[in-house]
Amino acid sequence: MLNKLLIVLLTTLFLNVTAENQLTIAFGSCFKFYRTHDTDVFKRIQSFNPKYFLWLGDAAYIDYMPILGIWRSEQNETKVKEKFDITNDDKYYSQFKQNVIIKGVYDDHDSNENNGGKFNPLKESAKQLYLDFIGEPKDSPLRKQDGIYQSFYADQYNKILIVMTDARYNSDKFTGDSLGDNQWKWLEQQFQIESQLIIMTSGVQVMHDDRNGPETWFVWSKQKLYALIKKYNKPIIFLSGDVHYSEIMKYPCPHRLGQNLYEFSSSGMTFANYDHIPFVSLIFQFLFPNTFSSYQDHYYKSNFGILKIITDDQHQPIKIQYETHSSEDSSIVLQKTIQIEELQKQNYDESQSCILDVSIKDRQMQNYILRINENLLIVIGSLFLVLLFIIFLIYNIISYVSKFQELYKQIQKNRQKIKQE
Repeated sequence: MLNKLLIVLLTTLFLNVTAENQLTIAFGSCFKFYRTHDTDVFKRIQSFNPKYFLWLGDAAYIDYMPILGIWRSEQNETKVKEKFDITNDDKYYSQFKQNVIIKGVYDDHDSNENNGGKFNPLKESAKQLYLDFIGEPKDSPLRKQDGIYQSFYADQYNKILIVMTDARYNSDKFTGDSLGDNQWKWLEQQFQIESQLIIMTSGVQVMHDDRNGPETWFVWSKQKLYALIKKYNKPIIFLSGDVHYSEIMKYPCPHRLGQNLYEFSSSGMTFANYDHIPFVSLIFQFLFPNTFSSYQDHYYKSNFGILKIITDDQHQPIKIQYETHSSEDSSIVLQKTIQIEELQKQNYDESQSCILDVSIKDRQMQNYILRINENLLIVIGSLFLVLLFIIFLIYNIISYVSKFQELYKQIQKNRQKIKQE
C-alpha cells in the first residue's frame, strides 16, 4: 500500500513539473557608451537560452558629447551607421543574434537626439538606420510608420502578447503626449486582441512621477494609459530602460486600476550610474521617494534583465519570474515572482486613499526628512566635513591676505630705502 502511494505521489510530482513550460525573454539597454568597451555581456545572456532579446533603447550612442554633459546630434549618416555597426560587430553579439530573435525600440541616443522627441529633425533617418540595425526587412510596414511601435505573440499559442511602444518619435512635451494619435489608437487595439498576458515595453520608464532627473511618460499620457488598463483589465506588466540602473516598481494604488501593476527596468548593460556617480545609492535615496519602489529595489551597476513566463499544460501563463543579473558575473541582484492572479482584475474599495493624491513636493519633502533621519550620522558627518572645509578655506584666505599685506609693506619699505639712498 505504501509503495502504491509513493508511486502515485512521484507520478503526480512528475506530471506537475512536466506540465509547466517556460518562455524566457531577455532585455536590456544602454550598450557601449564607450565604444571601445570590451564586454562579454551577450555571452552571459546567451547562457540563459532566451527565445527573444528586446532592445529597450540606446543600443548604440549615435549622437556624441563634445563637451562633458553637452550632447550633439550626429549629422553624418555614414558615421551613424558606423556607430550601429560597433554594436552589430561586437563578437559576442554577432554570435548571440544568430540564436535569438532580436526585437527593439530606440530611445534618445539611438534616435540621435538627447531627450529628443517629435521635433527631432533627424528622427526619420535614425529610424531607418535603427531598423537596419535590428535586421528589419526593407519592405517592413515599420519603415512607413510614424515610429517603430510593434506587437507580436511571444508564444505559438497566442497567449502572451509583447507590445513595444515608441515613446520618442511623436513625444511632445508641450502637449504631454508621449505617443501621438496613431499610436494611441494602435495601443488600444492591442488591449482588444486575444491574449492572457501583455508585456508592454517602453524606452523610458512609465510609472514614476515624483523624481527629479529620470525621464518618464508625461502625466497626461500616464492617465490615458491607466484608463486603458482599467477599461480592459488585462494582466499587464511594463519593461523599460534608459536610466542606467535596474529597478522593480509597483503601482502604489491598485484600487485605482482594478488590478496590480509592475514595471521592471534594466538599463546600463555596460555603463551604469555606479561607474560615474560617487555615492550613487545614497544620493538616489534622497532624490527618489519610495512611492513606487524602495531603495532595496534598485541596482546601480551594469546589468541585464531576464523575464521567465511559466505556463501550465494548457499553455496559459500562471507565473512571472523577473531577475536582474549583473553584467560582470551573471549573479542575480534583484528578483520578483508574480502569480498571474495578482495581475488579474480584483475587487477593491475605490474610495480608499492613495499616496498619489499627496502632492509631489510633499512626497519629496517627506522623503528628505525620512532619509535624513535614517542617515543622521552620515548627514552630521558630511556637515562637519563641509564646516571643516569652510574653516580651512577661510583660514587660508586670511593667511594669504596677511602674507600679501606683509609683502606689500615690505615692498613699500624697500621703496622708501631706495628713495633715501
